[in-house]
Amino acid sequence: MGRPKTISDDEVLRIAREVFRAQGHTATTREIAQVAGISEAVLYQRFGSKDELFFAAMRPSGPDLDLLLGPTEPPEDALAYLHAVVARLGDHFAEVIPLALRLMSHPSFDPASLARAHPGGPAAVVDGLAERLGSLARRGDLAPASVAVAARLLVSLAHDWALRRVHGPGGGGGRELRDMVRLVWEGLRVRDS
Repeated sequence: MGRPKTISDDEVLRIAREVFRAQGHTATTREIAQVAGISEAVLYQRFGSKDELFFAAMRPSGPDLDLLLGPTEPPEDALAYLHAVVARLGDHFAEVIPLALRLMSHPSFDPASLARAHPGGPAAVVDGLAERLGSLARRGDLAPASVAVAARLLVSLAHDWALRRVHGPGGGGGRELRDMVRLVWEGLRVRDS
């Protein structure tokens, strides 16, 4: 019977993700092992190779749609709901984008393997939001020409805001996001006759 693990595989992956996120795929297994407080040999016993460690650590987890989008029957205040959803999506994208960029820059990156690991991918977020917007429309809180187009627009807005936060000077602030959502809201809201 071997010795018990002093650090879990999940914790090693978390540490490796931080190191790879900071340094890219050129970070060494020696650096990761040192930060994790284990030997390089243990690292290789657990993950086989540096590439296997890299892809295990950097693989984005699928989004929790209920956490990001809220209930399928959104709360009463449609504008507040849209603000909250776009902010949560922006936060999610701001976390995922740097990982995705590092992942895609690896010489052995295979887009097909990423698609297999995350069936549905970003389309699941758009479809889930469209479902919730459809609920708001049926309730009479929104009047979009197309819930699918409105969902794509809101997800794109969240993505753009996240990109600016990740790569832009000063990033996109909360006020800017509220202003953008309010502008989209003007095109979605029910007009008084």
